[in-house]
Amino acid sequence: MNAGLRRTLGWVAAVLLNLGAVLFLVGLILPPTGDAPILGVGIGMLLVGLAIGAVWLSGERGSGAR
Repeated sequence: MNAGLRRTLGWVAAVLLNLGAVLFLVGLILPPTGDAPILGVGIGMLLVGLAIGAVWLSGERGSGAR
């Protein structure tokens, strides 16, 4: 995996994990409203960020970087 793709995946994973964590906490505080509850969206973003972060970590191990 080249450095640019690895850097981009790292940033995307970090943003999704941070936004997911904020939405998760807001969803715990606020009551559910509307069609898509904030808590569910936050959990979804955390899961997607976790998956992208796993790809990022596996790409870093495969490149021989230490």
